This record gives sequence, structure tokens and C-alpha cells, in this order.
Amino acid sequence: MVKEKSELINKLNYKDIIIILGLWYLMAILHLILKEITFQSFLLSELFHFLFILSGRLIYLAVVIFYLTYFYPVGFPELGFNFSYLKQQLLTGLSLLIFLFSIVLLLVNIPLSYSMPEQFSPLFYLLTPEDFIHSLLPLFLIFLTCIIISLSEQFLLNKIIYELFHFTIFNRFMSRLLAALVYSVLLFDFSPPRIMINLLIASIAIILYLRYNSLLVSSLFMGGYYALYIVYIYGWDLIKY
Repeated sequence: MVKEKSELINKLNYKDIIIILGLWYLMAILHLILKEITFQSFLLSELFHFLFILSGRLIYLAVVIFYLTYFYPVGFPELGFNFSYLKQQLLTGLSLLIFLFSIVLLLVNIPLSYSMPEQFSPLFYLLTPEDFIHSLLPLFLIFLTCIIISLSEQFLLNKIIYELFHFTIFNRFMSRLLAALVYSVLLFDFSPPRIMINLLIASIAIILYLRYNSLLVSSLFMGGYYALYIVYIYGWDLIKY
């Protein structure tokens, strides 16, 4: 299922790479500036910043796709939007989400909801079955938004960073490792624990991308990871950019 050669990365030059990365960091700088905007309600401030990230990622993805399709004869499959084996991709994504969902609930949220350590700040503490039921609709809505956020990341991580490493001087293993390390740089997330988590999550996402030559499964996986982390572990402030 995986192509041995990326048709997109071989059409780009260093100016294209600079433009794609420059736009990403431009949106990040705008977000850092707007983070100074706060409201009396802490929840309202966090929700505003999250929605700005969502809109920024959507604008970024739309502009990059327009740029690439305007200047190069590339279609959606070459951009990573490959719907071949769609049923298998969706089944794999669903299986991963169910696995993550079970792990987060059983090993993280439910035990920590009783001890409540300082850095544990989910949107929902699952102390009763009613708490779990009430959390499902917000989880689903946040998951839908996180798919858009993760799709922009997966495009940059897999179609640009990973393939740039792989189709220049590095083998597949080193390319995966370096791209996964760069992932934290893309997110401005430099705390050692988060770097390790990002390394693991990005490595899984890259493997999923290579397995299906598509951003769909990796975006579903990352979107589910973000949604579960926000709702059941960390809260709105999980995504720095």
C-alpha cells in the first residue's frame, strides 16, 4: 500500500519548504500574541484560545493545499488524502480509538479522579456513571474539531518533514525518529515529559501514515489522542499551538 517514492516531495524546492514552514510559524506567532487576550472567565479564555488554534490550523491547511495545487500538478492522493482501502483505514482508526479510550478511562481518569493530583485537570472527573455519560457528547464534539487540528499537523509531519528526511539522506528508521523529534518543535512543546510523549505519539502516527499512504488513519489517531487528553486528563491547555 505504501509508495516507495513520494511524488509531492520531489516536486517541491527549498523555497516551497520555507513557505510551508514559514506559514506554520506565522500562525503560531499570531497565537502567541493572542494568548495575551484573557477574559474574566478562565474557561472562556481557554475555549477562545482553543478555537483560535482550530481556525488557524484550518486556514493553514487550506492555504497550503491551494498553494500546492495551484503551482504543481498534484491531486488529493499526492497530498496524503488517499481514500483507497477506506473501510480498512476507518476500522483501524476506530480500533485504535477504542483502545486509547479504554486505556485513558481505566488507567488514568477513573483512578486519578479519586486522588486528584495537582497536574490532573480534566474537563470531566469520572466519579459516577452519570459523569461518564455526560462526558460523551463533549468528547465527540471536541474529537471532530481535533481531527482538523491533527490533519494539519499530520500533513506537515508526514508529507513534508518525514518525507524530506527520507528522500534526502536518511533511511526510513532515522527519518521516523528525526521527524518524531521535530514534532515537539512544531508544537513549541519542550518540557521533557511532553517531548517523550510526543515522540511516541508522532512515531505511531508516522507508522500509520506509511502503512496506508494516507493521512486519514494517523489524523483519526491523533485527533482521538487530543480529544481524550483534553476531556479526561489535561483540559483545554493541552495544545500549546
